[in-house]
Amino acid sequence: MPTPLVPNDLGTILQTTLADANTACGGFIALMVGPNTTRWGISLHNILKTYYAPLLFRPHLFFTRGLRLLFGDQVMFCRRNDFWGCGGFDTSLSIFEDAQLCLRLLDYGRIRLVNRIVRTSDRRVAKLGVFRANAIYFYVGILWGLGIPADYLKRFYQDIR
Repeated sequence: MPTPLVPNDLGTILQTTLADANTACGGFIALMVGPNTTRWGISLHNILKTYYAPLLFRPHLFFTRGLRLLFGDQVMFCRRNDFWGCGGFDTSLSIFEDAQLCLRLLDYGRIRLVNRIVRTSDRRVAKLGVFRANAIYFYVGILWGLGIPADYLKRFYQDIR
């Protein structure tokens, strides 16, 4: 149920966000929705996580280089040359490859959260329940921040289709 990008979003990407030579990567605000509900609390937490995760785990990069951690459901975007220049997604990672990409893209500029909303599916939360899903998100996030390998973290983050 992802929201497709519309021409205004593409204009925002090209004319404002990536027009700034000091910006390497951006992403939108993801609003988690399902057929019968909008997950406002989780959506708010995901927005805040963009800021507090790097502040807790990489404060030096947060303050000096503008690190923000974006995730795939935020419709991440960057310049093609920057993407390939930093090595692109690390396909050996089973989880957090998007956060790792943000860390590598810092060599090309700041990471920005753009004030535009996209919808993302709530299927994981619907399947696991709000409490369990949030506990898993929090747990794997803390472990990732502490440097636990992605292969171990993947055990807690099953694929739900």
